[in-house]
Amino acid sequence: MPFRDHWRDVKTLHNDGIPIDTTSNETAKLFDATLTQYIGWYSDKQLGGIKSSLFRLLASDPNCASSRILAAALGMFSMPRPSALVHTQLIETLGDTVTSSNHYINLHTQALINWSLGYRSRAADIWETILLSYPFDIMTLRFALDTYFHLGNQNMLRDSVARVLPIWESSSSHRPLKSHLYGMYAFGLGETNMVLRAEKQARLGLELNEHDAWATHALAHAAEYMGQTSEGIDFLKKTDNHWHQCDIIAPHIDWHWAIYELEHGNWEKAEEILEHYFLNNSGIELSRLKYTDAASLIYRLKLAGHPYPSQSNSQLKQFLNVHSRDHQTIFQDFHHYFVLDNVADTETKKDFLRSLKETVELSDTDAGNSYREIGQRIFAALECFDEGDYAQVVELLYPIRNRTAMAGGSNAQRDIFTLLLIHSAVYSNNNQHQQLANRLINERCELRGSTKSRMMENYANTLLTN
Repeated sequence: MPFRDHWRDVKTLHNDGIPIDTTSNETAKLFDATLTQYIGWYSDKQLGGIKSSLFRLLASDPNCASSRILAAALGMFSMPRPSALVHTQLIETLGDTVTSSNHYINLHTQALINWSLGYRSRAADIWETILLSYPFDIMTLRFALDTYFHLGNQNMLRDSVARVLPIWESSSSHRPLKSHLYGMYAFGLGETNMVLRAEKQARLGLELNEHDAWATHALAHAAEYMGQTSEGIDFLKKTDNHWHQCDIIAPHIDWHWAIYELEHGNWEKAEEILEHYFLNNSGIELSRLKYTDAASLIYRLKLAGHPYPSQSNSQLKQFLNVHSRDHQTIFQDFHHYFVLDNVADTETKKDFLRSLKETVELSDTDAGNSYREIGQRIFAALECFDEGDYAQVVELLYPIRNRTAMAGGSNAQRDIFTLLLIHSAVYSNNNQHQQLANRLINERCELRGSTKSRMMENYANTLLTN
């Protein structure tokens, strides 16, 4: 079955290694239904989607701590809000769960509190502790993976799944949600440059479930990393009806499609995807993921020499106005800057950077560490780029180019910093920078299977005429 419609009761969840703390079978089934949508990246229309499922879940047994943990995590991971409010709202959601004597619940509570205070590495360590005792607890595994993604911890994106995958494989072949582990593992493999193995694992997932969004997404990454963007477009076209049903992540997979088109120099097609799937003025507030994807595409179009008209960005402006001072992750703040670059004046951008600095510069949180290690230099480079000081962009970015994983996100998303560096080196008035640009183009193409994209060819041709 590609999408599930039979939900597990209390006994079955316990037998499957998920220690839900309720005696209500209704609650257990609603928990399973909500968890399944979260893991599978889709909204079950018969259930009204994740929000409706979660509301019914919490109402069915207000004393079920597992339900409140799931609700709290979904709130923190998915819903942008000011960093100062995250902890307060978490405590409200958890209620008396924070004083639970249940060891499993207590560990989850500790992890969520650490996450809400900005200590995400500590939270991930606690979730790994839970997985030692509960390797089939896919909720905890997903919490850990989401956190490693925010942290840019590529090795643990891979290894957290590797630790439990053999245990799942030796268990029942009919265990629900099993196919997703192959896609999860494939994503981590791809992020650590084990791309051929990533492709193999992703295809295993799709053999089990052709609608598996994790596996489709991992293959989209693999195609980009191997320079097989034409094959990537063909794959997404052929399987469009499968992955577009996973509505939560489908726009992000469309983003990958747009990235392929930009590599081919097809900026019109990339802009068409941006307008159709992200900025269609549906009246619905953008999700965090759709916002960052749209912001990234707009900045990439700028680098490609085709700036997107700012008057078309009302949805992005709305999100920006509400969330520009959240400062939850440096990754999010980079994308705020990409939008500001398109719609705001210089003073507004400087005001945003002052707010960010005041919030995180002296913080001992993971975001504070990331800001000091790489964030300050990247934001300074973005400012210099706006001013046309390409030589200074190179001086700022080149020393940290192999450390940008600390920003969070994927290699594909952070490739924007590589493009910014190459672009600046190409247009720098420093001859050594132009030589460096040639080498960086070679490096990027070799990493992608000796494929020289139209985008890179354009940069190389510009160097020849300089």
